[in-house]
Amino acid sequence: MSESKKLTVLGIGAHPSDAFPGIGGTLAKHANRGDNVILLSVTYGIHVHTERLRDKSVEEIKDIVREESTEAAKILGVNDYRFLDFDDSPLVATKESLIEVGKVIQDTRPDIVISVHYPFKEAERGHDHGVTARMIDRAPVWRHPDVDAPHRAKTIYYSTMDFIGGLNYPMPTPPDIFVDITDTMEQKIEACIASWGSIAGGFDPEKYAEDSRIEHRFFGRIVGVEYAEPYESVRGQRAVEYLTP
Repeated sequence: MSESKKLTVLGIGAHPSDAFPGIGGTLAKHANRGDNVILLSVTYGIHVHTERLRDKSVEEIKDIVREESTEAAKILGVNDYRFLDFDDSPLVATKESLIEVGKVIQDTRPDIVISVHYPFKEAERGHDHGVTARMIDRAPVWRHPDVDAPHRAKTIYYSTMDFIGGLNYPMPTPPDIFVDITDTMEQKIEACIASWGSIAGGFDPEKYAEDSRIEHRFFGRIVGVEYAEPYESVRGQRAVEYLTP
């Protein structure tokens, strides 16, 4: 892909392992074709995704999570994984945290921002997810003295993968854009399994892989491809190879 046509894609999630099951196939597609892909987790997921590390200090947990997530991202071809240090469960959007998210957007200057989460996810553990999605839209990307110039991404896409868990109330609209991830489905599964080393015991990689294929096959059938990841946009229902500004 020519340098002039490369996109910068920024994926943003609440917890370090969230991006892989949510938007991993899409990220891998963009990375594989030569786009500049960056990941951001706004927390370390200290209180929700680190059950097997309870005997560690907070700083030790952060180091382990950062290493595991960074290595998992490399499976997708993503070599730039950034972390903010907001507290989670509950994640609270403050003026200071919104400015920090805005600084990352200004620094990375993405053409596209992909939210791992949907703005109206509120139930159970989904609270952090919905807050993160809303922070992306509210981040003051037009201000901060530490950057050279404001930057607003051309497009924000919101993943609707969270809906599978049944934790979204309400579900106002169904997904209307689907990325064909048939060629990156196995990359996505491998990254998910690699990122979940800190999660509680009982995780069965083979069962997860098969369940994931079933879930993504469902979305693929809607638009006539083998596997797909769903998003909400304003452009009408269709299958696409890549997300565009």
